[in-house]
Amino acid sequence: MPRSLVFPSNAFIVLLFILVCVQIGHSQPIPPDQNYIDSITPLLPKLPNDRIKVDHLAKLAGMNTPSNMMLAIRYAQAGLKISERIDYTRGIIESLGTAAFCHAVMGEWPKATIEVNRAMPLCKNEYAPFQIYMYNIMYIVSATKGELDAIKWVKKILVHPEFASFSEYEKWPTYMQLGRSYVDLNQLDSAEYYANLLDSYVKKYAHLSPDLVNNSYVIAGSVALRRKNYPKALFNFRQANDHLGKAAVFVELGQPDSVVFYGTKTLVAGQTSKIPNVVREAAKLLAKHFSKSDPVQANQYLNLYIETNEKLFSAQRLKQLEQISLNEQQAKFNLEQKEKAYRNRFLVFGLLFILIVSGIILFLLWRNNRYRKSVNETLQRTLNDLRTTQNQLIQSEKLASLGELTAGIAHEIQNPLNFVNNFAEVSAEMLGEMKEEIKAGNTSEVIAIADDLEQNLSKINHHGQRAASIVKGMLEHSRASTGVKEPTDLNALADEYLRLAYHGLRAKDSSFNAMMVTHFEPDLPLVSVIPQDIGRVLLNLINNAFYAVNEKAKQGIEDYQPIVTVSTRLRLRSATEDSIEISIKDNGNGIPEAIKEKIFQPFFTTKPTGQGTGLGLSLAYDIVMQGHGGTLTVSSIPRTETIFEIQLPIHETNR
Repeated sequence: MPRSLVFPSNAFIVLLFILVCVQIGHSQPIPPDQNYIDSITPLLPKLPNDRIKVDHLAKLAGMNTPSNMMLAIRYAQAGLKISERIDYTRGIIESLGTAAFCHAVMGEWPKATIEVNRAMPLCKNEYAPFQIYMYNIMYIVSATKGELDAIKWVKKILVHPEFASFSEYEKWPTYMQLGRSYVDLNQLDSAEYYANLLDSYVKKYAHLSPDLVNNSYVIAGSVALRRKNYPKALFNFRQANDHLGKAAVFVELGQPDSVVFYGTKTLVAGQTSKIPNVVREAAKLLAKHFSKSDPVQANQYLNLYIETNEKLFSAQRLKQLEQISLNEQQAKFNLEQKEKAYRNRFLVFGLLFILIVSGIILFLLWRNNRYRKSVNETLQRTLNDLRTTQNQLIQSEKLASLGELTAGIAHEIQNPLNFVNNFAEVSAEMLGEMKEEIKAGNTSEVIAIADDLEQNLSKINHHGQRAASIVKGMLEHSRASTGVKEPTDLNALADEYLRLAYHGLRAKDSSFNAMMVTHFEPDLPLVSVIPQDIGRVLLNLINNAFYAVNEKAKQGIEDYQPIVTVSTRLRLRSATEDSIEISIKDNGNGIPEAIKEKIFQPFFTTKPTGQGTGLGLSLAYDIVMQGHGGTLTVSSIPRTETIFEIQLPIHETNR
């Protein structure tokens, strides 16, 4: 049976409206209340333009949908105008949604798409559930156009975070959409699954919604019709009062009177409600029926079908849809260019900051050269290493993480440099005192000052070595990997990158704060790894953990304390080989189950545009799995925590 003989029917369009109402928080569509309409309509011009008036207009629009689409649109547009003037976000969304629904059902797809695109950006934060409302409208647009991929909008609902919080009763309209979509795609087993699921809901909630009952019968009848089980199909369509469905069955059963009766009822209903898809499908069915018995009537219905079809798919309308798509692409491109320019400016400012710090360090080195040649040599080596590191960072492929890394290093290197400067200044003053004591002949004081100078020089050397060690670690991270494995202390490596990641984020956002917890197993054996590569994996995972807890902290949850925990331990991997496990745990929002399997795919990211490339976890996975023969896994509890675990094998040569 061709799909067009069954979908979209008059019942299908009406029930789509019911679906929209259920999923934005109303248990049922607004039934027409003539007493309310008669009492409130004369008062509307006298009411002040406030939220109460907008709510009345929304209620009137709902009562006229789908029986009087044009009147519903006028009420919605009036509510939109007032809502924009008084900055009533919910009123704007509801008004745009009602108008978009009516335009979608009437075949005005460009208008519906524009209205949804206007409403969607407003549906964030506290209005997030309204995104499901907009997805439903786009499903109507796609389904009434006859697009086979209309199911993509239903799948967006399934992965929406708010959908998981819906009750079982609130979810049935989405399952109804899935059942209808699978019938359209002729995937009858899947369609039958959702028909049975709806039937199980009927047993629980039939008393709450007759529309649930009707939908269950419509999908069951459609599956039976496709499988040529005509008695079962007819039974179900009768239970749902789906006239076009019954007419399609009678076509197959060869009962012309019934075909004409129910086909004509469907045609009249579509013309009365101004639903062109219903008119088109009914005219097509009747034209096919009369093609052999009455060519004149068949030609009349065929002309009606062609006329309606041409209005729906006019060149101008299709051109408008294409222009909307082009405008969306252009807006997205402009946004990406703007974000790219912002990132470039940020990198330039970061490099300028490094150059300024380098200049300050150079000045300090020049001044200290007068007091101690050995101090000058130590600091000169540090400066040369820092310059080399800067050049490598500029040429490195890791420019995207340059801001975080350099900010952390600047913080780490400042402490030893402060010690060097302070001890150098004190030593200079002590040398002056020593000269005076020598002139005075106080040998004991000279010896005491010399002892203090010796201690100061020892401390200068110690902190100079510490600064050199930090710079060496920076060089190892920033330079291109040599691909050579070397014995590495994973505890030290993890601790270093935890601090660098934290200070880097603090440099970008001074309000950021999180508790860092470490559980490092002592006396871990050295492991042969490529330090630069494993360091990049750790930096990426720790940055992601800090990002997750920071995002959750912004939600204003009472008594929430952001915590990132880094742990290492020795564990038995197999009968002949042990491994070291590194885990990075955060108590952020977690990873939804629906996307957990995708996070290691290249270019997949849940971060907003401009905050992530989607390559970090993919590259980390390749480094651990292919470069080191280890494993990288993730476990997550939504809204509670996420844990990434790295396991690196220990060969006997490492012990």
